[in-house]
Amino acid sequence: MSKTNVDNFVSELEAGMFKEKLAHMLSDVALGQIIHNGGNRKGKVNIELSFSQVGDNNQVMIASKLSHITITKRGVKSEQTTTETPMYVGKGGMLSIDQPKEEFSGQFNLTAVTQ
Repeated sequence: MSKTNVDNFVSELEAGMFKEKLAHMLSDVALGQIIHNGGNRKGKVNIELSFSQVGDNNQVMIASKLSHITITKRGVKSEQTTTETPMYVGKGGMLSIDQPKEEFSGQFNLTAVTQ
């Protein structure tokens, strides 16, 4: 069974911006803990992915929501961002930004392009 390549999936969300935002939030939350001696206070990063089918085809719209709570000197700061990315669903549920090729069986199969 084909599975989604998680590294590619994360890199393709929001045309690569999801990965950049996540990296920034992770560093910000970790740094807040160290600089402000979090103790019992905890920073947090949340990732939420919601899926809805696009029309009547093999495409889904993925709403990606990133949020964080970062410890500060006197409290916390927080931020939330939500965007959507359309993706194709290939054979076995494999997700990709690229449209899969249809096989004779009628099943869609994502193929890697080699150069």
